[in-house]
Amino acid sequence: MDFSIVSPVFHGENMLDELVRRIHAAVNPLTSDYEILLVNDCSPDNSWERIKAICQEDKRVKGINLSRNFGQPYAITAGLTYAKGDYVAVIDCDLQNKPEDLPAMYRKALEGYDIVSARRVVREDTFLKRMSSAVFHKTYDFLSGFHTDKAVAEFGVYSHKIIKVYCSIPEYSRSFVEMIHTLGFKKTTVDVTHDHRLEGESSYNLYRLLKLSYNSIISNSNRPLHISVTLGMVMSAVSFLMAVYNIFAKFMGLNEVEGYTSTIFSIWFVGGLLLFMMGILGLYIGKIFDQVKGRPVFIVQETLNMDNDIK
Repeated sequence: MDFSIVSPVFHGENMLDELVRRIHAAVNPLTSDYEILLVNDCSPDNSWERIKAICQEDKRVKGINLSRNFGQPYAITAGLTYAKGDYVAVIDCDLQNKPEDLPAMYRKALEGYDIVSARRVVREDTFLKRMSSAVFHKTYDFLSGFHTDKAVAEFGVYSHKIIKVYCSIPEYSRSFVEMIHTLGFKKTTVDVTHDHRLEGESSYNLYRLLKLSYNSIISNSNRPLHISVTLGMVMSAVSFLMAVYNIFAKFMGLNEVEGYTSTIFSIWFVGGLLLFMMGILGLYIGKIFDQVKGRPVFIVQETLNMDNDIK
């Protein structure tokens, strides 16, 4: 098969018909040998019922229903696992990423690129989301040592070669964008215009954005551990200087209450810093715990229009 288009679905019931129609209109002039994979991430609305109706009418559309809500990176992984195309596109179902941009990225991939990412020159997101994205990328770049582009997200076209490598990685904690760009291979970008969300609001609230951020950082970098060691050394140096000061102040008669400064400093500063470092260490231990359990990154409950459907 020439081309597969994977779309994770969450709160997408009223957008799916338009999504499929626009994908067909964009991809049909390129090739007739393509498939559309809609992955229902246990959406609380009637998205799966809508997917079933679309699949019954159109055999080029394939449905994947996950057993529970795993999250966007895992829904994408499920779709990529089932995709058969020589090239695979990933596109959100909310139509902020425009299917009309797929032909330009597909043609660019045919030039020999393994990763062709859509670079959003104009973003139609809320101020909070734009700011949180900018802060995340700055923090991630500092902690990981990689350079990332805040204008690049999941939307893109990828060769089957790199998709095969991505799906073979056994990591339980995964972020599609960060992981796919750490694999190397030949990559480029295509400038696109970000569109308004067709309906509703993004499910990524502040809590979800923060969770996604520290999951991505902890999963892809051990620099926070190095920073913890550095903070420990700085804390020791500052504590030593404070001790020298208190000894000097005692002999000079500068302390009105003996031991007050050192006591407050020890309780608040040292205690808080130790808890911070223990929290970082705990996050890494938690990731190790998740990984060694060996649980699948996604579980498929039902498939439609596949060679061997799961019912």
